[in-house]
Amino acid sequence: MSNSLSFNGIKKTWLYLRAGRKKAPFAPLRRNLLYVKGMPGAHLQSTDTDVLVIEQPIGFRADSDEIALQIKDDLASWLITKDPAPLRFDDEPGRTYYAVVQNTLEDFEKIVTLRQGTIQFLLLDPYGYGSERIYKVNATTEDMNTLVMNNPGNVQTFPNFHFLVKKPLTYLDIIGPDGYMRIGRPVSVEETTINPLESILTDNMNTLIGWTNASNIDGGVRTGNFQANSNGFTVSDFGQGTSWHGPSLQKSLGQTLENFQVEMHFTLRSLRNTEVGRIELYLVDENGNHFAKIAMKDILTGDFLNQAEIRVGPLVTGQYIVSGTPRVPDQWRPFTGLIRISRVEGKWVAYVANIAGKHVAPLHGTFLDNGVLPKLAAVQVHIGVSRDRSPAQMTIRQVKVWKRNVIKDDDVPYIAHPGDEITIDHKNSSIQINGEDMKKLKDFGSTYFPLQKGDTALLISPGDAVDAEGKARGAYH
Repeated sequence: MSNSLSFNGIKKTWLYLRAGRKKAPFAPLRRNLLYVKGMPGAHLQSTDTDVLVIEQPIGFRADSDEIALQIKDDLASWLITKDPAPLRFDDEPGRTYYAVVQNTLEDFEKIVTLRQGTIQFLLLDPYGYGSERIYKVNATTEDMNTLVMNNPGNVQTFPNFHFLVKKPLTYLDIIGPDGYMRIGRPVSVEETTINPLESILTDNMNTLIGWTNASNIDGGVRTGNFQANSNGFTVSDFGQGTSWHGPSLQKSLGQTLENFQVEMHFTLRSLRNTEVGRIELYLVDENGNHFAKIAMKDILTGDFLNQAEIRVGPLVTGQYIVSGTPRVPDQWRPFTGLIRISRVEGKWVAYVANIAGKHVAPLHGTFLDNGVLPKLAAVQVHIGVSRDRSPAQMTIRQVKVWKRNVIKDDDVPYIAHPGDEITIDHKNSSIQINGEDMKKLKDFGSTYFPLQKGDTALLISPGDAVDAEGKARGAYH
């Protein structure tokens, strides 16, 4: 059987590799020189590793020009990617490159029923990688813990870390011989820790008990009924209406909050472009009035388009701090994620993101409110459909409310709590907590440092606060 290749996880059975692959034996080096007048030669300022190009001759059989054109279209669909994708050759087992294709796919030589040409792969990261290795260590009883990782390659590689939080923490350090990574900050003897969020309500929406009928909804009427099961609130009956209509319920918090954070997790999925729907959560004050709203809606009958709407104030005169879709609307189609609003001393912060392992296509918004600040006394949920349109699939899966504590200069806030998951990816310069981007927590002086070849002992602090897992691939010239 002839050798072939896989790209972006796909292998074409009709494609075969021809002899003559051009690939440098190691990633090319670029020497940066400083020339001084009157001095022979030059000073070596620095050395950079340049990109690597692999030229691979290929061939395929086509019994007609029509079939050849179809295959070339298939090649283009397969090989042209926006970002680097995994590239593997059968004759280099256990080695993965990450490449984009940079030459044309049109110039193929025709030899009877054979077509042959060359694909040029550009490796922005010029190294090949072995299989992923995983190293783990559980939380210890000491202040420091040690995670030993091995890079079996012949050049440095960048690791990925995952931490399961076991106790509240204000900072997390990973300290290696070539650098350190820190998020958050330790507490000095002159400072005190503070929990920025105190949980007031966590409702998994699996029962209607505790929820009571609500009256007003924006631009429509309350009709029909909710039903609840282990998946959350769905609608058993939308009722009838000439505009937006559907059920709405509210739940008292048992107290009033001046500073707060409210979050709703839900799903909005339109199976056909004729389906519409909206999911809303209103913030309700002591007098039963709405003073803010977070919502997601699909209002188009000829397309799929989920749009976020986060508003402070009444329907007509309120301030919209998020309104619309992400830059790539498909990233919210379907939507199974969260929408959040918070207020601390008049500053409103809004956030919405789809969730697919991590937060996808987030939108942010802020608003400084200098007016009267109503206190939060209840939350009201609503799922609706417009007129006689077919409803999308809609489920409210969770509603959370926290009291927000004001952080003073001598307070150090907790950045994570038991059960939270922290991911720090040194290769992609990424920091996430529970899938949400948290690069803002990175200490200014810390770096996404690499692992040199061989064993590396990493110090984890606080060692008693996290179970640690490190992942790395051996990197090779």
